[in-house]
Parts: sequence; structure tokens; C-alpha cells
Amino acid sequence: MTNKAIGKLLSNPTPATDDTIDPAIPVDKWSDCREGIYFRQAGRIGFWQKKSTKGGDSYDVMAFLTINCDCIIIQQLLLDDGLSQEVVFEISTKNTRVGLLQTITVPSTQYQSMAWLMKHYGALAIFEADQATARKLAIAILMLSGEIPITIVYTHAGWRLIKGSWQFLTTSGAIGADGLDESVRVDLGCGNMAKYALPAPGKNPANVDALLSFLTIAPNNRAIGAALFCAVIRAVLGECLPTDFSVMFVGKTGCFKSESAGLAIGCFGEFLGKGFPANFEDSQGNLGLKSHQAKDLLWVADDFKAGSSIQQTHENNAKFDFIARGAGNQAGRGRLTNTSTAMAAHFPRCLSLITAEMTPSGGSALARTLTIDMQGGDISDTVMTDFQHARRKGETRAVMANFIQWLAPRMDELKKNYPAMVERLRAEAHNERSKNDETHRRTVDIYAQLVGAAEVFIEFAHDVGAINTIRSERLSAEICEALSLSMKAQDQYRTANDEVDRFVALLRGCFSSGECYVVSHTNQGPPVSHPHTWGWRAVSEGGDLAGRGQLIGWISEDKAEIWLEPEATFKTVQKFAAAQNDPILINKATLFKRVLERGLLASFEIVKNGIKRPDVHQSVGGRRPRVLKFNVDLITEPEKKPAEPEQHREYTDD
Repeated sequence: MTNKAIGKLLSNPTPATDDTIDPAIPVDKWSDCREGIYFRQAGRIGFWQKKSTKGGDSYDVMAFLTINCDCIIIQQLLLDDGLSQEVVFEISTKNTRVGLLQTITVPSTQYQSMAWLMKHYGALAIFEADQATARKLAIAILMLSGEIPITIVYTHAGWRLIKGSWQFLTTSGAIGADGLDESVRVDLGCGNMAKYALPAPGKNPANVDALLSFLTIAPNNRAIGAALFCAVIRAVLGECLPTDFSVMFVGKTGCFKSESAGLAIGCFGEFLGKGFPANFEDSQGNLGLKSHQAKDLLWVADDFKAGSSIQQTHENNAKFDFIARGAGNQAGRGRLTNTSTAMAAHFPRCLSLITAEMTPSGGSALARTLTIDMQGGDISDTVMTDFQHARRKGETRAVMANFIQWLAPRMDELKKNYPAMVERLRAEAHNERSKNDETHRRTVDIYAQLVGAAEVFIEFAHDVGAINTIRSERLSAEICEALSLSMKAQDQYRTANDEVDRFVALLRGCFSSGECYVVSHTNQGPPVSHPHTWGWRAVSEGGDLAGRGQLIGWISEDKAEIWLEPEATFKTVQKFAAAQNDPILINKATLFKRVLERGLLASFEIVKNGIKRPDVHQSVGGRRPRVLKFNVDLITEPEKKPAEPEQHREYTDD
């Protein structure tokens, strides 16, 4: 048959008889296959339909669908991300002219429309695109594909109970008690996420020094090495106890924070450079998906820094907040489809390691983060170079594979013992630090989780004969001491970014820089004592005083109180903060509620339902506005604690 005849035949959807099929066309593996009314013949898809004669009799005739290719579903894939499952078809396609085309995957929800043919193959897959033909072709391919095998594809890493045994998933397969099973399919998507791959466990699990070298990588700041080592181990214990915190390295460019993070993530895959899974240029949704896929892995989000604009800085802070809070709350952002069906909410199921040039804003999110300050000279060049060679040779990945194999048969036991160990360590740490009321409870909890993770690895190393009892005890003591140093530094990061502390510091700055002022409550003029402290400046040398900036309230010198109008005060302070490209990130009501909870107010009200209200009514200047009452030493003597606040009770109608 000539090309012209074949083209005419492919473009003719009318019924055909057997003699329209040229026997000269070679028969392939799909030929002479029939299922129900559908059939394949000579690489073309057709169907039998009824024809009626004028006398009322009916007979079957063959019709061919107008398409220049043939498709077969090789297998049905069940994509499992640990929260939901999605069905996709793996389809092989053959063009009648050029032969086999690339194999593609098509979600089952997009299969019926057949739009995927044009999307993936373009002009190599042309068919009559009316709805009836598309629907008939979709059904024909399904039925003629025969018995379609079903394969589970895991779209997340980490621990999974498969056929009754615990397996650790990476793109190379699943590591269990019996070693690496390459038949288990894992797909973490494209890009650097695909680099997460562990080798088969070796026969000699005693070479653990490749990982223990982390502890000596920064002799001038041992908290760095301890945090790296413990973070690597803590990540793989996420199935035993969900990881509800992050680790962040903060330092200027050139202090090797990204390279240190690269060494840590290199324990889980072929991350030989700075090709990290994520950075702060990614969208928030993309960060959520990838940190969800990286279950029980160390996951790096690189390069947090100030943006070129206030909006970009806001966005970067929001992304950090999303990572830190998502891990801390073990919850993601719930969403609905266009049919009001709940979608799976992705949240970090990994241990996130963040590299940053500056500390993000938000005391609450920072409380969920172990922040390590890095400076030039902290990292040992010699140890760093040796570690890079070990990473390139795959030694750190080999240790991790052996450690995971050792963990696999013990997972059920560890799911009980590890949380109990963390609880014990947390209680001990609280007792030791009971005299220091400033230590945040989350900081102590992070310390307990990291120390507990180190204890599990030390038990592994001792169990396989890599270290003796004396070295085990010495390692435990070194790690506890190094992490204790990092704990002491945590409160300074949290306090520096606490919105209440920032509000007080900004308010003082507004007065001292002439951004705002208060007047005497008696004559609406300058205060008698220290008017400069309260925003008043001389108009000229030796001249009268005038208030500078925004009037935000009054001062009662006899009571040693300042009465500030909430709206004017918040606006002034927020404007001052925004000018520094570091605005207050919470609203006015939340801020003043936290000011009340901190005990900084000299007075507050209790309304009828027992709720405390920070602002109180005060008669001043012929009015009775609501004001926030502070002791003057909030501005003049920051070290002095405020007196016990006066409680007013206001009864209101329901």
C-alpha cells in the first residue's frame, strides 16, 4: 500500500471491511488482539459496530479510529506519598510511521480526555479530536492493554512498613534488615531531590569514624560539629518521634556554613557540591512539598538573607516561618480542590537545616530552631578537606546505610524507647537549669532530642564493635557539653527577635531620635523633668521646647507613668521599624496582648467575662481615651522590673 493510500485510510473513520487491510503491512506484537468490541490490527485500533440492512437484519462491520499511532498501558502506578495515593498510567506509544515513541506517565484524572497525546507527542500523535472519538479511544486502549500490572511507587523517602517489615526508602530502593531491595520503586521528582540515594549496606559496619569526624570539624566552636552530627542521626529517627524543630547556621559569606551543610546532607545522597534540594528562591508551596517528601532525611534550605525590598524580606521570613512552624506543629496548610474536597496538607517530615546570612524575624519560630552562629576560622580546613574526600568516596553514605540496616529490626522497640529517652533527658536538663528561668522549654526539648539521637548511634557503634565502652562514655560527655554551649546562646537569638522586646527597644528609639513625644497630663506641655527623654527639643539654642514627631500620649510625673494611645503608638513604632527594613510582624492587638502577658503594663482592666484588657480608660485633657499605662522606668531604667500592675474591673453589659 502506498503512503497516499495509508494516509487516506488513516483519515477515513468510516466502516471498513477485511479487504481494506493491506496484508503487506507488517504485523507487530499488538496485532490481532481483540477485547469486547475493540481490536487491534496491523498497528491500528478499531471497533466492531452494527449495521442494519433495509430488511431489518444486522451484521458486524469493522471501523477504525482516526489516529496515526497505537498506545498500550504497560502498567498502572500507585503513587504513595504517605498521606494520599494517586493512580497514573505508564503508556507506551507507537507511531505508524516512525515506530516506538517515548514512554510517558499520565495521571488517571487526565487520561479520559486524551489531551496527553498532543501534550507529549505533538504531531506524532494525531487523532480526530471530537469528544466521542476521544472517549472511545480511551476505553479501547484500556481494554486492549490486557491485564495491567499494578506497581506501587513511593513518592517520599524515609521509613515505611512494607510487607510487615520496616524499610528505609531512598531513590536507590529500600534498606531493611536484609540489605538493599532495589525492586522497591521510589520517585522523589526531578532536580536535586533525586540525589537522595543510599548504597547497599557493606559487610563491615565498624567504620563509623567517617561520621564521628563531624565532632572535630570546628575545634573553635564545638557546637557546630555536635549539631551537624546529631542532626544527621536525629533525622533518621523521625519515625520514632516526629522531628518538630529545625537547625540553622547563621554567618556571613565565607564561613563555610553551606559547605558544612553539604557535608551533612552528603550522608544521605550524592550531594557533592552546593546543589541543595531547596533554597529561599523556591516558592512556599514548593518548599512544603519537598520537605514533605524528604521524610526522615536531613533536608537543606539554603541561603536565607535579607531581600532587596521590604516585600521580599517579608516573603523570606514567611518561608522560614512556614518551615519552622510546620515542623513544630507537624501540620501544613489545608486546602480544598475546586470541588471542595480536602487536599493532603504537606508539612516538613524531615529535619530542616537552614543556612542564613542573618537571623530571621519571629521569636516563636526561632524558639523552634537550634541556631548556631558561625564565624570565619571556626571550621578546620584540614578536617573539612578530609571530610570532603570521604564524602566523594561515599564513606559517609556507607556508614549511614549500615546504621539504617541496624535500626530496621529495632524500629518497633525504638518507637517506644526513644521518646522515653528524650523525656528522661528533657527532665534532667530542666532540673539542671531550674535556676535559669530564661531557658526556653523548646530549647531544652531540642537538646534532649539531639542528645538522645547521639546515644542511639553510640549504641550502634558499640554494638558493631566500632568503639569500646570508654570511648562511648567520652563521646556522650563531649556531645552533651558541646550542645550545652549552643543552648546558652539560644535565648539571645529568641530575645533579639521577640516582638515584645523589639517593641520596647523601638519605643525607646522613637523617643531618643525625636520620632515621638508625650505631653504632661496637667498642662499639655513639656514634662518638668528630663523633657529631652520624652521627645522634646529646643526650637533654637536657648529657645522654647517643642515636641518632635508624633504625639502618642501623656506623662504623669507624680505617678511616674506614661499613658500611650495604642493606635498612635503602634503606628509610630511600626513606621520606625519599617524604616530599618525590619517591620513588626504581628498586629496591634496581638502585640499589646503579649505586652500585658509579659507584665510590662502598670495597669489593665478585667472585663465582665474575666478577660484581661491591656488598655484602660483615663481622664486626661478633657477626654477619656483608652490608653496603655507603663511605668516611666520602662524607658528610663530598662533594667528595673515594673511594679505589680494595678487591676481595674470594668463591668459591661452582655
